[in-house]
Amino acid sequence: MSIDRRVLVLIGAGSAVFTRGLLADLIGAEDLGAWEIRLVDVDPVALDVAADLAESMVAARGVGETIRVVRSTERRQVLPGADFIVTCVGVGGRPAWQLDHEIVQKHGVFQPVGDSIMPGGISRLLRTTPVLVDIARDIAELAPEAFFFNYSNPMTANVQAIHQQTGLDVVGLCHGMHHIQRELAQLIDAPFEETSTLYAGINHLTFIYDFRWNGRDAWPLIRERVRRELAEAPDPADIGNIFYETPTAWHNPFAWELFERYGAFAAAGDRHVVEFFPERFASGDYYGKQLGIDAFSLPEILEWGENRYQGMKRQALGEEPLDQSIFERSGGEQEQLIAIIRSITFDRREMFSCNVVNRGMVPGLPEWSAVEIPGVATARGIRPVSVPDLGRPLTAILARRLSSVDLAVEAALTGDRGLVVEAMIADGAVTDADRAAALADELIAAQAAHLPRFA
Repeated sequence: MSIDRRVLVLIGAGSAVFTRGLLADLIGAEDLGAWEIRLVDVDPVALDVAADLAESMVAARGVGETIRVVRSTERRQVLPGADFIVTCVGVGGRPAWQLDHEIVQKHGVFQPVGDSIMPGGISRLLRTTPVLVDIARDIAELAPEAFFFNYSNPMTANVQAIHQQTGLDVVGLCHGMHHIQRELAQLIDAPFEETSTLYAGINHLTFIYDFRWNGRDAWPLIRERVRRELAEAPDPADIGNIFYETPTAWHNPFAWELFERYGAFAAAGDRHVVEFFPERFASGDYYGKQLGIDAFSLPEILEWGENRYQGMKRQALGEEPLDQSIFERSGGEQEQLIAIIRSITFDRREMFSCNVVNRGMVPGLPEWSAVEIPGVATARGIRPVSVPDLGRPLTAILARRLSSVDLAVEAALTGDRGLVVEAMIADGAVTDADRAAALADELIAAQAAHLPRFA
C-alpha cells in the first residue's frame, strides 16, 4: 500500500545549514504526515553533502517510511507534482559575497552585510535576481499551483522581479522580523506568545510601530528600559556584536535612535538597518567602531558559515557522528516555514511576517514593489493584511529606498551597465557619478562568471 506523500521541492539545497534545519523541523512535525523532499542544486558536490546529511538524519530518527529524500541537479525534472516550493539560492556562494565586500571597501564603502542594498547588495541582485526569475518561469510552467516561498536575498528585488516577470504570487520569508519580535518580548520579560505587533516596511527595514503585551501598549515599558540602558556607558563588546543571547539597547543603538524619532523600531536591527542610511555612516564609523570590520564583521560571519558547513560535510561523509542536537528546535531561517505549512494545511489562519507585492497594502508605496507586512496563512495561501497606519515620514524613507531597487532590477534583467550606475547613485552610498561608474565596472568584471547578461 502506497503512502500519500506531499512534495516539497527545495531549490538551492546546497545551502546545507538551511536544508539541515528544514529537515530537522519536518522530522519533528509528525502531524504533517508523510513527505517527499526533493533537493535541488546546480552544484553536485554541495547537493550530495546536503542530501547525504538529510538521509542520515532520516535514518537516525527512523522515519524513512514517512520522509523520503530525492536529489537532483535538474529542477525541471522534480518540479511537476510539487505542493510546496522553496528557493534559497545564493549565486556564487560565500566566495562571491566576500568578493563584493572586498571591492566595495576598496572604494571607500563600508557595509556590514551587503545582501540587500548599497553597492554590495546591488551586486548580489545582479547575479541572483535573473536566476530566481528563470526558476520562477519553470515553476509557472510545471507547478503553477504550488505554494512558492523564497528565502534568497535581496528579498525585495527578488519578490518584485518574480511577480513582474511571471505573475506568480511568491511569498518571501525572512527570519529577521521573527527574531526581533522575540527580542522585544525579552526586553520587557514577557512571554513571546503574549505579545503582538503591527509593522510595515521592506525586507531588513521593517518598522514595528505597534507592540502590545496582552493587548496593552508595551512601548512605555520598552522606552523606560532603553532610555535607562543608553544613558549608561556601553560595554564595548555589545557594539556591533552579531552573536548574543540576551539583548540590550546597546546591541542596536541606531534602531533605538530611530525609535525615539519615529516611535517605531526598525527590524532587523542595526546590522541591516544601518545600510539603509548610508549618509549617516558614510565613513563606516559606527559608535566608535568600523562597519563590516570590527562592527558586524562580515569576514567573521563568512568564517562562521564555512565552519558550520565543513562540520556538516564531515557528518555527511561519516567522518564525524551525527550531531543529535540538530533535532532540537533550531530557531533558524526556516523556523517560520513549518509553522506556515501547518497553518495552510489545517487552515489555522495564523499570522506571519511576509514579503509580498504591495497592491495597495501599504499606501504611499508603489503597487509593484515588494513590502514586508503581516500575512495570514490560510488553506488558499497567504493573505496579506492591509497596513494603512505606518505614517508619512516612514513611508517616505521606504519609498526613497525602493527607487534604487527598480533601477537595479531592470539592470539585472537587461544587462544594462548604465542602469547599474544609476541604481548605485539612487541608492545613496555613492553620489559621485564617476565613482559609481568605477565601482560598478569593477564589481561587474569581478563577478563576470555569474553575469551572462553583461557579457
